[in-house]
Amino acid sequence: MDISFSKIKDALGRFIGRFHIVIFVVVALGGLAVIVFLLYNVILTANDSSGYTPNTNSANFDEATIKRIDQLRTRNEADSQLDLSGRANPFVE
Repeated sequence: MDISFSKIKDALGRFIGRFHIVIFVVVALGGLAVIVFLLYNVILTANDSSGYTPNTNSANFDEATIKRIDQLRTRNEADSQLDLSGRANPFVE
């Protein structure tokens, strides 16, 4: 039994030539399975909030800011200073 490089190369070439589609499908599906598994692990670890303490900064407002907020009007309140004369839409003539 003589083992030479040319015989091994020929045998490997015949094997790949005969089963190249099967090899491609197995590698492609295996790669997709690994990608799905890794993405699933990323999703699971992203939802894990154990040990996480958010930075809570207490907001302090001074009196001037509170007064300015109280002066704001809601959408339902009428504003007498609003001037709608002229055209409202520049694309309509």
